[in-house]
Amino acid sequence: MKKIYGSFIFFFYFIKYPVVIYLLVNYFYLGITNSLYIYFLGVISVILILKDFIFPYKKPQNCSGPKNKIIWF
Repeated sequence: MKKIYGSFIFFFYFIKYPVVIYLLVNYFYLGITNSLYIYFLGVISVILILKDFIFPYKKPQNCSGPKNKIIWF
């Protein structure tokens, strides 16, 4: 299950922007009919892009160094 979950994360991390660009170009310029699966993939990609803009990643403030720092006197 972890491999499937990781595959989906990897896939949508790199594929969400090209899918949306393809659907826009296809809709406005090419006029090729798509299947329902492509539109579903586009909706998921748009939701993930909106999520990235609404909830940006914030780096935690307390992660400046290793926790087990050895102090030599």
